[in-house]
Amino acid sequence: MLKSKNLLCSAAAVLLFTVASCGSNKEALLVSDIDNAVAAVSKVLGKTPEFYEINATPTLVNLFASDGHGNAINFVFEKGKLAQETSVAPADGESFSAQGMVFSSNVFHRVHKELPDSILRAFSIIGDNPNGGVQYRVVLQSDRGGQLAVFVDPTGKILGTDVMSGLGT
Repeated sequence: MLKSKNLLCSAAAVLLFTVASCGSNKEALLVSDIDNAVAAVSKVLGKTPEFYEINATPTLVNLFASDGHGNAINFVFEKGKLAQETSVAPADGESFSAQGMVFSSNVFHRVHKELPDSILRAFSIIGDNPNGGVQYRVVLQSDRGGQLAVFVDPTGKILGTDVMSGLGT
């Protein structure tokens, strides 16, 4: 009886771990896909592109590459490949090279740990850092719809916050 009770407890623990893991996977941001997405865009363009923004959501990576003429070309990297369609729009701000870009794939974990009831919407790399270089941010949403941008360093250390209006990322 003791063995079957231990087996039942072990099975319950495995099930609980599996369910907990599935829940956290739904909230994970695809930060680890950014390098592959950048490589795919580089291959399409035939060069190392400059970007205005790169963001990783729970389902895809958006890349806004400079066309060299003040426009951003939007590429979508989903399920390991680039979407066939792209769009071009006038760009604002500074562009940056993804070459040599280094950050932790866990860059959003500290923010999520501090605000566990928030919904992770995106991790963004933006060329408009007031101090030069790039700016990293994690966008969170409350269950009531309000959004908060949490600025982090490449390791995920929280640097500051900014309340965002609207529901876009």
